[in-house]
Amino acid sequence: MNKKYIKEKARSKAFAKINFIELENRTYKRDIKAGGDGRLSVDLLKTCLRSNERELLTWQYIAKLIEIDE
Repeated sequence: MNKKYIKEKARSKAFAKINFIELENRTYKRDIKAGGDGRLSVDLLKTCLRSNERELLTWQYIAKLIEIDE
């Protein structure tokens, strides 16, 4: 395996993770507006959203590093 292949695989994984986190965040926001999702309290949903927002920043940083890697 060459470096270009590894970089492309890493890029794909990072962007897939970013997209998934963004989808989760939209769901959390929708459920918070609705007053909960029937399983989780609004407070727990807010905690999950805050955690995911931090996780998103981390993955965006990783993706940026992958993009600028030579």
